Amino acid sequence: MFPIPSSDQSVQIEVATAGEVLRQRHQQPASVLYLDSGRVLLGVREDGVMRHQLGVVEGPFWLDAATALLDQPCAVDMVADTRVQLRRMPLEDFKRSFDDLPQPAQALLRDMATGYCQQTELAV
Repeated sequence: MFPIPSSDQSVQIEVATAGEVLRQRHQQPASVLYLDSGRVLLGVREDGVMRHQLGVVEGPFWLDAATALLDQPCAVDMVADTRVQLRRMPLEDFKRSFDDLPQPAQALLRDMATGYCQQTELAV
């Protein structure tokens, strides 16, 4: 399966403080974020404030794997709610790991990513 970045000691830990924007809506990132620890708000920011909170996630968690897998931009803003520790996996490495999976697993993950992205778009 996917290598979990937290098990790879060569992947550097990044720390973000509460209130720090980790991803912006419509951003097309070059990496995938893996949240080791902490809490992140998902929603829609306006004028620098989270106006519509759509969800909260806590690490360990892949923050933007679904959109990265489908080559889509971020559908929501992601803001650290607490101090967070995260790791970045380059998009190419993420996709290479995905391509190494058996075809049935790839199909399942694509379907789940598609459903997640469609539900998120409806909420936004």
